[in-house]
Amino acid sequence: MRDERIGRSPDVAKAAARHNTETDEMLKQALAEMDPYAFEQMIGDLLSAMGYQDVEVTSATGDKGVDVVGVIQMGITDVTEVIQVKRRRGNIGRPVVDGLRGALPYHKAIRGTIITLGGFSSGCKEAAVFPGAAPITLIDGDQLLKLLFKHEIGVSKREIAVWDFDDDYFADRGEDDEEPNDNI
Repeated sequence: MRDERIGRSPDVAKAAARHNTETDEMLKQALAEMDPYAFEQMIGDLLSAMGYQDVEVTSATGDKGVDVVGVIQMGITDVTEVIQVKRRRGNIGRPVVDGLRGALPYHKAIRGTIITLGGFSSGCKEAAVFPGAAPITLIDGDQLLKLLFKHEIGVSKREIAVWDFDDDYFADRGEDDEEPNDNI
C-alpha cells in the first residue's frame, strides 16, 4: 500500500509543474501583447511591491528617456532610481545604457535600471558596470518573470493540500491484542 501512495505524489507534482509552465507561458504572452504604457504601469506596480516609495510612471512624452522613477531605501539613505522599460524581445544595446545614464541628473537620481522582455548585448552589459560611472542594473525577461512571480504581479499563488494515508499508523494498532474484540 505504501508504494502505491508514494507513486501518486509525483503525479501531483508533475501536474503542478505543468500548470506553472503554462502560467509562465501565458504571462510571457500577455507581457508581449501589452500596451507599452500599461507595461510601464505594471513595472511601477512591481517596484511598489518591491518596497520602492514615491513610484511615478512618467508621461509618454517629455520623459527624458525615463519611464518610471522611484525611491528605495539603501541602509539609512533614500536613493532615487530611474527605470527605462523596453517591451521588446531582442537584445538592448549600449546606447540605451548611455541614454539612461545621461538622464540621471534630470531626476536627481544616482542609479538606473533597464528592464526588458529580451536580453542585453555584451556592450550593454559592459557599459552598465563601467568603473566610475553611475551604476545601471539590467533586468532581462527571465529575471522580470521571476520578480513578477515573487511579488505576485499579474499572477497569484494557490496552496493545495495533499493528504496521504498513513498505513503505518493503522498497522501498529492492535498488535498487542491477543484476540480482536468484535464488540466495539
